[in-house]
Amino acid sequence: MNKSVFITGIAKEDITQIAEYIATDSKNASIKIVGDFYETFELLSNFPETGSVKDGIKDKTIRIYTMKKNFAIVYRIVNDKIEILRILTRYQNIFAILN
Repeated sequence: MNKSVFITGIAKEDITQIAEYIATDSKNASIKIVGDFYETFELLSNFPETGSVKDGIKDKTIRIYTMKKNFAIVYRIVNDKIEILRILTRYQNIFAILN
């Protein structure tokens, strides 16, 4: 049974910022990446343990799923739902942001 997906406000802001940045080069690519994020959220709702727990992150309930080698979907499993906490790029210091 798949879990419901809850996207936090800051994760929504992350998506918007990423989409706006990509749109400066290509609106089509921007639309596609947003669609890819939501497809990944659906994947995680069906297979919530797909992401991994990272040693360098203090909160062991946090999982990270790498999408397209460039994006880290940061989430946690809470009962019957998946909470999308952040969408970070490979250029960001994930450990500093999450600790």
